[in-house]
Amino acid sequence: MTFDPRSSAPPPSAEVLGDLARRVADAYPDLYAHQRSGVAFLLSRRRAILADDMGLGKTRQAIVAVREAAPDGPYLVICPAGVRLNWRREIHLVEPDADVHVVTGGGAWEPGHRWTVINYDLLGRLEAELHSVNWAAIVVDEAHYIKNRSQRSARVLHLLGVGRAGAGIGIGRGAAAGDVRPGPRVAYLLTGTPMASRPRDLFNLLKAVEHPLARSFYAYAVRYCAAHHNGYGLDSTGASNVGELARIVSGVLLRRTKDEALDLPPKVRTWLPVEVNTNRAAALEARALDYLRDHPARVGPTWVTFLGMLNRARHALGMAKVPATAELVGDIVDAGHKVVVYSGYTAVITGLAERFGAAAVTLTGADSPARRQAAVDALQTDPSVRLLLGNIHAAGVGINLTAATHVVFNDLDWVPGNHWQAEDRIYRIGQTSTAFATYLYAPGTLDGYVAALLEEKARTIGVLEAEAADRATLLDQVVEGALTGCAPDEPPARAMTAPPNTTMGLLEETLDLLARSTIASPLADPDAGERRITVPSRSQPGRFYTVIVAGGVVRCDCPGFSYRGNCVHAREAIDS
Repeated sequence: MTFDPRSSAPPPSAEVLGDLARRVADAYPDLYAHQRSGVAFLLSRRRAILADDMGLGKTRQAIVAVREAAPDGPYLVICPAGVRLNWRREIHLVEPDADVHVVTGGGAWEPGHRWTVINYDLLGRLEAELHSVNWAAIVVDEAHYIKNRSQRSARVLHLLGVGRAGAGIGIGRGAAAGDVRPGPRVAYLLTGTPMASRPRDLFNLLKAVEHPLARSFYAYAVRYCAAHHNGYGLDSTGASNVGELARIVSGVLLRRTKDEALDLPPKVRTWLPVEVNTNRAAALEARALDYLRDHPARVGPTWVTFLGMLNRARHALGMAKVPATAELVGDIVDAGHKVVVYSGYTAVITGLAERFGAAAVTLTGADSPARRQAAVDALQTDPSVRLLLGNIHAAGVGINLTAATHVVFNDLDWVPGNHWQAEDRIYRIGQTSTAFATYLYAPGTLDGYVAALLEEKARTIGVLEAEAADRATLLDQVVEGALTGCAPDEPPARAMTAPPNTTMGLLEETLDLLARSTIASPLADPDAGERRITVPSRSQPGRFYTVIVAGGVVRCDCPGFSYRGNCVHAREAIDS
């Protein structure tokens, strides 16, 4: 029932897809409407990217889709280590008696299971064993993990049986040329941030689903990354023709936002200045900046030394804010609400845990998957547990914390996207109350500059500014502002309130363009059927080419398309 865009077979008819949607609704009555349509989208394509907003249930949709697309299995799920147990739980909610094997760091390989869940870090250790299995379907969770050129990306693409080893930005040095085995019949990629920083981040994901645009990274970069030679090599960090890119990929990429899929309550974000003793932190900050003025090169050993000095200052500031955070959290808990508190420092988490005792659970990168899941379950189900104290990286992705209505950030991360991800642990399916996110900052320190930049990005990044809406660090901007005295004004102590059905996250705003293209583009509609368009050659009078629009993919039989996966004929077809 799935459509293979590489073949000449037509996509499923509207009647077939209608029957499929009804069967999914009958078999899985607990799915939301947007989840049923998501399953139908996946089932109409052999390979696809599900890029729904965080909290819309991508895991459940993928589980249902692979069971329907390849009922006999076996299935492989590749995911971050912290969500392996959540995958097992979600699988059992759909398939209660499922045989699920979660591969652990110290565990031996166990073949023969219907479901195998493995984290990215173990792919290299078990590469031979994984390739020995004829997987019916592979699901790649948090697929933005493979956006860069790395061994991890190479191993995932190799498992998917994609392309020629060594081609593209994502193939590492671990596979010999031509050593690519046949991949699974079905492959689905899941990510809430398909273009986490800039258009080049999307290339490996398109490669994984065998989209024609991924045939040549150079051609892709020139067209969509504003690529140019900077004197050292090809600079592909920019963005160009983003609207066109969104339309072309909408045939294999489905993205829905919370605004259109759910009737969620509003989210309120507040910047809260706190009066704390910043003497030690300020002295450490000044010492770090003085060192940077004397050693201005932002590379090499001196930059590393500066970062260490700056981190000590931020650690001191984080510790100085603990009493203010404890007071705020205490008031929230006393009012009968549950809270999630984030910090980047273990000492902050430990200090707060000592203050709240049995009412608090902790979740850090040092915890085992079982302990992480136990902490999540305790917050979600135990009335006596009122707050979760988590590391922003370990507890900020892949988990559901909707029992809490408040998120408090004791200290601020350099990467805006880490904050938006962490906020959405409470702002997702299952949340019935207004969600509050409070950022504590100390005026007069670099902390205030970071808070100002975060607010600025949350307010001003537009949906067409994909090149500016990135997950890159704010460090350079903050340091430059501190050194020149041109840092932005600190945010006022007020709240940004989103109206009902509106999310405020930077990534949600930026990726709205992809979402709107998914909805508007005929490529995203599997019911549209196949279209064949005859177009004249622009360089050879009397020569004609055929453009085929089918199953969410545009193909052309001209020479340019065979190399680049894109041509002017295909671009005109998606706009016609």
